[in-house]
Amino acid sequence: MRIVLIGIIMFVMILVFWSLLGRIAGEIKRQGRRSAERSPEKIDRCIEMLGLKPGASKEEVNEAYRDLASVWHPDRFANNLRLQKKAEERLKEINAAYEYIRSFYSWK
Repeated sequence: MRIVLIGIIMFVMILVFWSLLGRIAGEIKRQGRRSAERSPEKIDRCIEMLGLKPGASKEEVNEAYRDLASVWHPDRFANNLRLQKKAEERLKEINAAYEYIRSFYSWK
């Protein structure tokens, strides 16, 4: 009976260790991806996508985003499905660039 109990305890300990090891490895991978994504070239491309020059202030970025979002909002093209699709794609790109800029500079 004791041997069975010790075996169960060992099995549970191995499962716990294995799951912790997987979480640690996953976090290391995520950190590596984040550092690779945070490149100065990408931030420059995102800022240019909003029609700004590098070194733009937070207020300039927010204003450019609002302007582009209102220009490319798909609801403006409700009568033309082809243009509405293009506007959706463009707005997704604008949103992604804006979110990347905000995360890069840690703006809230």
